[in-house]
Amino acid sequence: MRAIFLAFYITCLLVLNVCSNENNKKQNNAEIWQQDLTDTFKIEGSDQGIQKVNLKCGSNSMNVMLETEKPFTGVMYTRGSFYKQTAPCFVKPITQSALSLEMNFQLDQCQTLKDGELYSNIVVIQNDPELITPGDSAFSLECDFRQPRSLDVEANMQTRDRIVRGSKITLTSPDPSRAATDSIITVHSDTDSVEYIPKQQNTNVIQKHVPHEENEAETIRLGTVEEVTYTLEKDEL
Repeated sequence: MRAIFLAFYITCLLVLNVCSNENNKKQNNAEIWQQDLTDTFKIEGSDQGIQKVNLKCGSNSMNVMLETEKPFTGVMYTRGSFYKQTAPCFVKPITQSALSLEMNFQLDQCQTLKDGELYSNIVVIQNDPELITPGDSAFSLECDFRQPRSLDVEANMQTRDRIVRGSKITLTSPDPSRAATDSIITVHSDTDSVEYIPKQQNTNVIQKHVPHEENEAETIRLGTVEEVTYTLEKDEL
């Protein structure tokens, strides 16, 4: 009788141990999936493979023209419009040999943000039709209709169309979890049209997060011709 009871007791302990191990395993798996992986997987904005991005601000619209170095087989869409995949907020090339893609939408479409007379949106350029991957691009677009204080508001309101006072393109991350302020390069214009060209050397290109420091110890100042001549004559005396 004692042997039967002892065998039963050992069996219960083994069952409890197995159940405990299973519970611990499930808890550990849950903790792994609940971890914040934001800092582990970061997709930075890239302009690799892009020939040019042009923004044209109309009186009530945004027109975006993309030109690529190689045939583009991905998709272009405004942020938040990927799952619906409907025009005009989502476009894809008609042919597999296309080197350009155009998007045109009204300022009250495609989740365009309005801050007074400043309109903004983010266009994502995704090389894979299904997934965001490293090497993809995203551009923050702005059309500025704000009136300079020096203008006569009443006189300007008599015109049929609003006047665009500025346009801007900013390279940013295609990852929707990243803040739009994580910008890399900004190109702006005081007209209704602005053009982004990778590695463009222009005075209206603002590069951020690129510190530039000179090492004074390695800098040799020769001076002007007059100063060098005077120094040589003085040493010869």
